Amino acid sequence: MLATPALAQQTPIDEVARSAGADYLAAEKGVGLSIGVVRDGKFTSWHFGSIAKGGPAPTADTAYEIGSISKTITSLLLARAVIAGKASLDDDVRKYLDGDWPKLQFEGQPVRLLHLANMTSALPDNLPDLSGLGADPGRFRMAKALVAYGKADFMADLRKVSPGKRPGEDVAHSNVAAQLLIYVVERIYGQPYETLLAQEIERPLGFSGKAAATGYDAEGNEAAILPREKFGWRYSTNDMLRYAALQLNEKDPAVALSHEGSWFTLDKKTWVALNWIVSELPGGGRQLRTSGGTFGFSSVMQVYPERKLAIVLLANRATPTAQGKLSEAAGRIVDVLATPAQ
Repeated sequence: MLATPALAQQTPIDEVARSAGADYLAAEKGVGLSIGVVRDGKFTSWHFGSIAKGGPAPTADTAYEIGSISKTITSLLLARAVIAGKASLDDDVRKYLDGDWPKLQFEGQPVRLLHLANMTSALPDNLPDLSGLGADPGRFRMAKALVAYGKADFMADLRKVSPGKRPGEDVAHSNVAAQLLIYVVERIYGQPYETLLAQEIERPLGFSGKAAATGYDAEGNEAAILPREKFGWRYSTNDMLRYAALQLNEKDPAVALSHEGSWFTLDKKTWVALNWIVSELPGGGRQLRTSGGTFGFSSVMQVYPERKLAIVLLANRATPTAQGKLSEAAGRIVDVLATPAQ
């Protein structure tokens, strides 16, 4: 287990982070884990286990697949376009698609850009449906199918589906909505998504993840690599801390817009922003949270704007309980840092 400086000199936070990391690996039979904290602009990280079975320990530059955390990046690009006057969250998604799309509506109510980003599109969860592949240790056959499944295939299948209920009514996970939003953002900017990522996020923030960790599935098999454009983007702890620091800056109008609630629970204490779940904290302030799971990786990011605090956890094993356990570990660490910055 390794720790990098700033907070990590056997302080209470260091002790709790070490304990939380060790407990997570034991409970999840994990392979490797990286935990990073940004507080008042200062980065600290702790690293456990190995980047692959029998391999070296991870570092702050080890790259992990971040899965659905990447959806908040797409949402930020959308928010920047809205602030620049290039699009509106109320736009009918069909404005950015060629041809007629009569099914992208429910009882006359269209799927809007907002619905793609706030998880209320009511579109199916996945295209293509690969559930019939049967036993697939490490998901290698599934990954091969996804590599072969291009934008034209996605659009052809999208023509066959429609929202299951009124868009905007309920929150439900949909990789289809997130994938479609990537293509819409490309259309708005007139550039490939990879180009946008590089010029808007990766280069400005100085992303520099290096050696990639190997992922493992719940049975311990080495897992297939997801295509980048299918939520397989790989970033390091340092990369994600730089991104978290950007998300803490709500003076940035696009960041602030991406944190605004558009779907609320009845008590108004939890809401959905643009691919963030936001909760009002008992002592004041907010927690923004997102998480990701791929064939071999699990991740969690939590952002506390009023506390000038964020935490990211990246693990190279995927299990049904991994994201929940990562959130528990994050909670233990954040509790130690709970006093709002003065």
